Parts: sequence; C-alpha cells; structure tokens
Amino acid sequence: MQKEEACHQLSEQRSRDIIFLSSNQSLLDLARDVNVPAIAYQMPETDTLLHADMVVEGFEEVDMTFLQRVYERHFNIPWTILETKRCIVRELELSDLDALFSMYAEPGMTDYMEGLYEYEEELEYQKAYIENMYRFYGYGMWLVFEKKTGTLIGRAGAEHREELNGDMELGYAIRTSFQHQGYAYEVCQAIMQYAGEELQVHLLHCLIQKENTLSEKLAIKLGFSYCGDREIDGVLMSDYQIEW
Repeated sequence: MQKEEACHQLSEQRSRDIIFLSSNQSLLDLARDVNVPAIAYQMPETDTLLHADMVVEGFEEVDMTFLQRVYERHFNIPWTILETKRCIVRELELSDLDALFSMYAEPGMTDYMEGLYEYEEELEYQKAYIENMYRFYGYGMWLVFEKKTGTLIGRAGAEHREELNGDMELGYAIRTSFQHQGYAYEVCQAIMQYAGEELQVHLLHCLIQKENTLSEKLAIKLGFSYCGDREIDGVLMSDYQIEW
C-alpha cells in the first residue's frame, strides 16, 4: 500500500474511531500524523524498537479493555482504574486541579503529608506526572471520587520509591470531611487487588509518620505488618509491609 493511499484511507476512517495496528513504523508514524490511535506489534525477530500509543509482543492481552485504554491514552482521556461499591478511582486530569486544591484546603489534610505547590507550579508538576507516570508506567497516584455525588474525596495509588530500593508504596489520603466512613479501607483493598492482578505486584509498603495513628490502624487492618523505621527527608517513618 502506498503511503498516500494509506493516509487517505486512515483519514476517511477517522470518523469511525478506528485503532490502527501494525509492525511497520512508517505506517505507525502515518497513523500518528492523522491522529489515529495506534498499536505497534513488536515481532520477536525484530531488533528495532517500535513506537506507538501502545506496543505489544503478542495478542493475548489485546481485549476490549486494552483497546479502550489505547483509545483513551491517545486522546488524553483519563483511565478509570477501578470501581468499588461507593467509589470510582481514576487518573487525574488537569481539569481536576481546582477540586484538588479545594480538598487540600480542608483542615487536617496536610498534617501528615506534603501539601500542593502554588497553582501554576502544581499545574506543571501534574502535566509532567501524567506524561511520565501514567503514560510510561500505567499507574501512580490516582483520584478517588464518591459515586453518588461525583465529589473528589481522596487520592490513592501505588508508586515505586527509591528509598524502598524500587519497591512500591501504597499511598492514600481521604478528604477530612469524608474520613471515618470506611472509604480508605474500601479503596485500598481494591487497589491491592488491582496491584496483584493487573500489575503483578505482590509486595507493598506503607510509610507512615509516627504520630499518624489513623493510618497505622488502617495499614494493620489491611494486613500490613510493622517492619521497622526509615528516615525519609528528615522525617521518621514507620515502614509497614505486606507480601502475598
């Protein structure tokens, strides 16, 4: 197929929201040029690394959920990671920033964790986070919304930590006005299950400041065990771990 003909066909098909799959980098570049989501098939005998929205080495993982996520990633639509009985956990998008600042402004929210940067600096930080964490790793810290109202009620997720020799930390923070209602336990349980099933992660840490007794109680309820102390950025933290 000539490049011009392929370009014309892709452009004609754009209204059908197609997803393009190829092992040919020139055609993958063409799909990018006409703003079509693309999956690269990296054949075993090929040494050249292909570039596209997603790269696969086989087709076992290519199901409807996978295709939906390719589409969403291409068009900068935040992934919905999981749902619980009362909550939706999804990636942050830049339009969430005002709600995030409102949540962090509630009394007590930053007693045991860092606050946000100034607005413009936080905006740039989140742009980089979306590009470098969500797009590259496919996980990170997500937002937690109450299903019933759509209210942003927290953040939760898992990230690699250099201080843990690359192990992953489970992080969570629930809006002050929504605490003591079981949301953190509900969401963290679901994230732990997601980490095991989708990320193949079976060891998690929780790093908790010594005075943060509520978080310590939650970690223990989730099955974590105290494994010692770590000083991180001058702050003494309790290291809780779980392996399954």
